Amino acid sequence: MNTHILIYFILMVKFELFVISSKRYLDEQEHTIHVFDLTHPTTWNKIKEYYGAIEKHWKICVNCGIPGLGTGIHLEHTGASGSMQPAIIPSEYLITRLEIVDVSYLSKEDLNFVLSLDVALQWSTLKYDPREPTLILFKFGWTDTNQNRKCVCKIPGLSYELAEWIAANLSHVVGVATDAPSLESDETRELTTRTISNVLGKSGVYMIENVNIRRRLPERGCMAMAMPLKLIEASYVPTRLTAFCPPRHSDLRVSIALKKQSRASTASRDKDVDLNEILN
Repeated sequence: MNTHILIYFILMVKFELFVISSKRYLDEQEHTIHVFDLTHPTTWNKIKEYYGAIEKHWKICVNCGIPGLGTGIHLEHTGASGSMQPAIIPSEYLITRLEIVDVSYLSKEDLNFVLSLDVALQWSTLKYDPREPTLILFKFGWTDTNQNRKCVCKIPGLSYELAEWIAANLSHVVGVATDAPSLESDETRELTTRTISNVLGKSGVYMIENVNIRRRLPERGCMAMAMPLKLIEASYVPTRLTAFCPPRHSDLRVSIALKKQSRASTASRDKDVDLNEILN
C-alpha cells in the first residue's frame, strides 16, 4: 500500500513539474520576438548588367518587374537618373512599423489584378493615418519559380488613385512594399508620368519590391528594418528587409525600448543560424 502511495506521489510531482515547465515555455514563447528575412537575393553580375543598361540609356524593363534583381528599393522610376536616390532616405524612416495588407485571395485568379482605392479602404491601415513611421506591405501572393527572368509584366499592382490617396492622406507612411516585382499595374504600366513611382516618390515615399514572404506573418504588431546599399548616384539599389514580429494571434506589438543591461546568456549562433535556409 505504501509503495502505491509513493508511486502516486512521484507521478504527481513529475506531472506538476511538467505543467510548470510547459507554462514557463509557453510564457517564453508568448514574449518571443520572431525574426523574418523578407529578402530575395541577387548577384553582382545581374546588378552590373542593370546599371550598365541604365548608363547606356538602353530600353529596359520599364514599369514592369525584374525578378533577377532581387529585393530592391527606389524613390522614383527605376530607370531614372534624377536626385531622388535611396541614399538620401533618413535612417529613422528605415526602421518602421510594418502593416501587411493581404490581398492574395483577390489576386490569385487574376495575374493583372489592380488594387483599387475602394477595395483598399476596407483595411484600417489604409483608411487612417498611422501615428508612427510605417511601411505598408502589400501581399499579392505573387510567385515566380524562375527568378532569372529579366522582365515580367503580368503582375498585380496598385491603382493610381490608391497611390494618390497614400501620398496625400497617409503622412506617416514612409514606405510601400510588395511581394511582386513592381508596384505598377495595368493602369500605369505604359505611362511615363502618371505612374505609381512618380506619385509616391515625389511625396517622399520609398518603394520596396520583390519582397520574399514565405511564411505567414501577423498583419499588425510587427516592425521592419530596411537596409539598402548606400550607393551614390543610383536610383535603384538592392536592400535587405527584415521583420520583427510578435507571436501570431497575440495582442502584443514589437517596439524599440530602452532596457537595463542584463548578463543573461543567449543561444549560440551555431545552433540558431541555418545558412542553407537563408541562402535558399
